[in-house]
Amino acid sequence: MYVNDDKGKQVEASWSSSGSEAMNGCGSGVTGVQQAMAQNEDGVAALMTGSSDLELELETKAVSDTKSLATDLCHHFYTLGWLSGTGGSFTLRVHHDAVATPSQLIVMSPSGVQKERMVPEDMYVLSPDGFVLSTPVPKPYTHAAPKCTDCALLFMKVYEMCNAGAVIHSHGMESCLITMINPFSKEFRITHMEMIKGIQGHGYHDELVVPIIENTAHEGELLESFIEAIRAYPKTTAVLVRNHGVFIWGDSWVSAKTQAECYHYLFDAAIKLHQLGLDWSTPSHGPIRNGNGFWGCSGSFSRALKTGALSLDDMIEPSQRCVLLDIEGTTTPVSFVTDVLSSYAHDNVGKHLTATYDSEETQNDINMLRSQIQNDLDQGVIGAVPIPLDYVGKELVIASLVANVEAMIRADRKVTVLKQLEGHIWRTGFQSNEFVGVVFDDVAEALGRWHASGTKVYIYSSVIREAQQLLFSNSNYGDLKKYLCGFFDTTVGNKKETRSYLEILKTVGVDRPADMLFVTDVFQEAVAAAAAGLEVILSIRPGKGPLPENHGFRTIESLLEI
Repeated sequence: MYVNDDKGKQVEASWSSSGSEAMNGCGSGVTGVQQAMAQNEDGVAALMTGSSDLELELETKAVSDTKSLATDLCHHFYTLGWLSGTGGSFTLRVHHDAVATPSQLIVMSPSGVQKERMVPEDMYVLSPDGFVLSTPVPKPYTHAAPKCTDCALLFMKVYEMCNAGAVIHSHGMESCLITMINPFSKEFRITHMEMIKGIQGHGYHDELVVPIIENTAHEGELLESFIEAIRAYPKTTAVLVRNHGVFIWGDSWVSAKTQAECYHYLFDAAIKLHQLGLDWSTPSHGPIRNGNGFWGCSGSFSRALKTGALSLDDMIEPSQRCVLLDIEGTTTPVSFVTDVLSSYAHDNVGKHLTATYDSEETQNDINMLRSQIQNDLDQGVIGAVPIPLDYVGKELVIASLVANVEAMIRADRKVTVLKQLEGHIWRTGFQSNEFVGVVFDDVAEALGRWHASGTKVYIYSSVIREAQQLLFSNSNYGDLKKYLCGFFDTTVGNKKETRSYLEILKTVGVDRPADMLFVTDVFQEAVAAAAAGLEVILSIRPGKGPLPENHGFRTIESLLEI
């Protein structure tokens, strides 16, 4: 019997005494059949090393029903164009209420077969760790020898990293074409479409972001970039593969199927909007603008010479097709960030850690803090104190974390781990209406104007993306998030480094750097953005410190000047 290894090459697998086959490269990568679960409380047969116990387990009604369900769904997906030409594949777990999801058996479709003609006996059955327990019976001539799907490695990673109940790999035409419209984009972004509500964790006004990875000759070779995409987009339930297709998952086959239908609808809608000359990524879905004139005005900028009330003739007229805004000192008073947000985080860090200590989110924050603090200790950073190990007790761990975080806040450090924790603390403040986001008086009108004209606006701040969204959706001028197309934080890079702006350009899909205008109040950020080729304007707001003489950048005192 042959199965694929993680390099797409065929390797011969030996049979164990239990009659099971080891899948090289899948799950934990162990080469023998792992001894499995003890019998559960409801009497579900265990996967023991004896062949008779294994056969009993594989012959249960739950396994049989799941294989039949997988076959029916593959037939259906074929009619939708997702599994044509023997391409694409599907997998789901054998659900049982008495068995936790990570411990459930897995049914997986074979590779290189006519999906519309499959029968339940064609399905593979795998252990939770990825060992092949049951294989299809070879068929007569014209049928290829049975082989587990080439996507097995990727499927097992989704099960492991996302606790999924089912995964669909579609070769639907729309999932392929949508990655080709902008061959340099690393994301598919769309907003203000009703079907976004069918995607887990999203609403109509939200921006749906799907990572795009580059295709390879063999699906097993996608593994590294596939894992990186899931880690970089922890909330995603899909990964697009350029010129290839899409992987979509959910906590059950119903969720996976529902989301797959919504994703394909949105891909198709985006393609049709593009064909009509409309921009699918903006809330208004207005006309696509280009550098030949429709997007902007002739020339680059013309500064107003008059003072007093602004008229259309007085405004700077950018030729840029999109605008990138800083928050602190550009859209929002510095005093709000320092006196309200930072103070709230400083005063509530202990309360937050105590209340949420055992949550996955807070444990992740704590692990990141431990790493950052150890690095600070190694470098002799003032205010850094050691974090005790967990066995000494939660109270001592929290106390030392609070001391470190408070020192970081006082020093106004821009490290990602601090901004992430602050964002989680601020979320509580926004949700409990303890404060609202504050923007300058000109911001709402400027955003409204740009939105009406079809100009795409993005935010780039050291504040984490979730907190940015909370600030603009709960502002003193109401919900301003509806005017924004996307949010970037320091996970894309430090704001004073040129490569960060190059990464944003690639993510947004702007080919000419000069087509993006960046507005900030920080000179070093302006220098970095300009080095990447962006047009840059410095924002001069009340309380702003002096700029270097002859800095060479245009300045404004209001976004309405743009």
